[in-house]
Amino acid sequence: MNELIEVAQQGLDAGRGDVEHLYELSKRRQWNVSELPWESVDFSQFPLELRQGLADLITQTHHGELAALTASARLVQSAPELMDRLFGATQVTDEARHVEWFSRLLFQLDTEAKVMPAVAALMADVTAADDLELLVGMNILVEGLAQTTLTTVGRTLRSVENDSLKIVGTWLTEKVAGDESRHLAFGINRVGRLVRTLSAQRRATLEARIAQWFERLVGLAEEQCRGITTFGIDGDALLARCLTETRSRLALAGLS
Repeated sequence: MNELIEVAQQGLDAGRGDVEHLYELSKRRQWNVSELPWESVDFSQFPLELRQGLADLITQTHHGELAALTASARLVQSAPELMDRLFGATQVTDEARHVEWFSRLLFQLDTEAKVMPAVAALMADVTAADDLELLVGMNILVEGLAQTTLTTVGRTLRSVENDSLKIVGTWLTEKVAGDESRHLAFGINRVGRLVRTLSAQRRATLEARIAQWFERLVGLAEEQCRGITTFGIDGDALLARCLTETRSRLALAGLS
């Protein structure tokens, strides 16, 4: 038992300060879906077009969160450093909470929406990849797209003169997107450390896979950005922002 405590302490002492900071933030910023004031959210009088547009967006995101839950649980097991495992464990909890939150929101919308085949195929491809590709695909590409999109949608909903939309917009920006930001920061940090150890051949293989996924994400982003014009959002501007920020995040991680 003492040996385990000693190993754990060594891991904490050697843990990178930035990851430790993210871990501390994660512990402080946990929130409970069931404690949110859901009784204040009522979409029953909303036009069907608006409810359908929101349900379509939320359904794709919900499917992505299910994939992220699977991916984050797997990555905890493969992380070699203790601090990465500790943060990863908080991400698993975050992803489970997001699945619950989006499930609850879809129930409130009471509007049928289906997962796009292209979304399902991409999530299946990403979650079937090896650990490094999974880390890049989920924590940088998918989480990054979600963070940019949800932040934009959330801010827009907060500006609408409707209490239910304001509440959902606040939850999106302050809670869900806040969690996604930590996941994204961790992904950039961990991938950046790993990329520096790769051979030229392995790096080329990784960047080829990223390029394939990026191209598919562009198509999905275009589809989503067309759909959210229902909320008064400039789809072209959001698409441009998504692509610019994704390229920037990959560059921060040392990838092209």
